[in-house]
Amino acid sequence: MQPTGNGNTLLENRRNMKNVRRLYKKITRDRWEIGFVDGGLTAVMGQKPLSINWLKHGYKDRWFADPFILDLTQSEILLLVEEYRYEDPKGRIALLVVDKQTYELESMNIVLETDTHLSFPAIWREEGRTFVYPENWLSGELTLYEYKGRYNMMQPRRVLCKEPMADAVMTGLFGKMQLFSVQQNDKLRIYNLNPLTDCFELSYEKPFDVATARNAGDFFEYGGKIYRPAQVCMERYGEAVEIQEVIWDDHENFCFVPFKTLYSSHPSLKTGLHTLNCYDGTVVVDVHGWNNALTVKSINALKKVLLCK
Repeated sequence: MQPTGNGNTLLENRRNMKNVRRLYKKITRDRWEIGFVDGGLTAVMGQKPLSINWLKHGYKDRWFADPFILDLTQSEILLLVEEYRYEDPKGRIALLVVDKQTYELESMNIVLETDTHLSFPAIWREEGRTFVYPENWLSGELTLYEYKGRYNMMQPRRVLCKEPMADAVMTGLFGKMQLFSVQQNDKLRIYNLNPLTDCFELSYEKPFDVATARNAGDFFEYGGKIYRPAQVCMERYGEAVEIQEVIWDDHENFCFVPFKTLYSSHPSLKTGLHTLNCYDGTVVVDVHGWNNALTVKSINALKKVLLCK
């Protein structure tokens, strides 16, 4: 039986809609960029607008985000980041080697890939060894890997927590080993290490009045105080970074006092400043926007008009 004219029209309409969706997805691709703060933590904690040196690279088919500083040499900055290719929408952990003077990307290598999305490659250093515990929400747990620099690879060591965790940060700054993470952007979950199981177990949840519970990087010390970079997610995910002073007592009563809020200063990527990390005086951040910012802005404005009708 031959298809009718109506059948051909239906198939053609489906093809057209598929092409439109593909074009829309391409036009509205988001983009992340990494930058290095002039003046380090002193500049971050000061009152003047930040001056940032943006990473220079030639990749058009992917972006890099969630930067953590792995190491510094006299001439290079080594970063662990989330690498995300548009044609393969799944995060992988990459090692970026960046020239310290020009901020040009010298090399990029994938050091960890799993069946599920990876991001936020937080780093833990202990007795000359380097460990990484990236976010892997879909796996349902948080795994600790040891970074083997000689072989440019990660080896799994153990499960830190048998729960899905977003942007987890492990620290011993508050007198014992603890893990801070979220499952909702207005509740910070605090875990303590159980020495019998060698796993972190939930101690309690700290509610926030606004959506600033999610970690934006590792804790840091400045001027004799401890601070936490937190994601501001009130209007959208990762719109800014709030620096919070951490006040606590021996009874695990934590208070996170807002100190200042940082927004993107990128010339075109204006919709978010998402991560801030520091190591040995160097501070790295990432910012968010779109490849076609003006087009996306026009599309969003048109959507609002149509929805109001």
